[in-house]
Amino acid sequence: MASETNESGPRLRSDAARNVERITVAASGAFAEHGLEVTMADVAERAGVGVGTVYRRFGDKAGLVDALFTSQVDAVVMSMDAVSRAEDPATSFVDHLAELCAQLAENKGLRQIVLQEVRSPGAAQSAALERIIPASDVMVDRLKELGWMRQSFHGADVPLILAAVGAARELGGAAHPALWRRTLRLMVDGMRQDSRIPADIADVPEPAAPQPQTGI
Repeated sequence: MASETNESGPRLRSDAARNVERITVAASGAFAEHGLEVTMADVAERAGVGVGTVYRRFGDKAGLVDALFTSQVDAVVMSMDAVSRAEDPATSFVDHLAELCAQLAENKGLRQIVLQEVRSPGAAQSAALERIIPASDVMVDRLKELGWMRQSFHGADVPLILAAVGAARELGGAAHPALWRRTLRLMVDGMRQDSRIPADIADVPEPAAPQPQTGI
């Protein structure tokens, strides 16, 4: 009996870890595609587990969203630290920002969180800002020391840039999904000390002319 108990404990912990991983992967995909309207039942079905398992591991949908958001924040902070240590921090910064904005453009749920964060941050979002802004300040100070970035730019401006890019992606919709890249280029040009040479951000579309509304 003792042997069975000892074997079942690790096996149960292993099963629980696999369930958390399956739920995390499923939730990441569901929220990226469909946004925060996704339900816990949707995530459970996608993960191939019972909905009770999802609640048991994450508490509720807010807990699940917070867990996914925290993992994104971890990646952003690590990337900012890497920029600060890079031999060519200016190029590294533009690449980092472009990659981060591309992820944002492809992830509807993350865009909703970022826009919500700027309007009225919750506890998880506030905690994220407390981690992101200091890392951003170090990165920005390095770029200012090199003379690449304007002195008026601050680390706290980075979340605002993400919100602007996210809003541009929402505005572009399915018809102009790359419109956010133009917003990003304008932002990068505006923060650089010398913006006479356009930033190297690929696939920048021309702005679409507003379409006249009919049937009003």
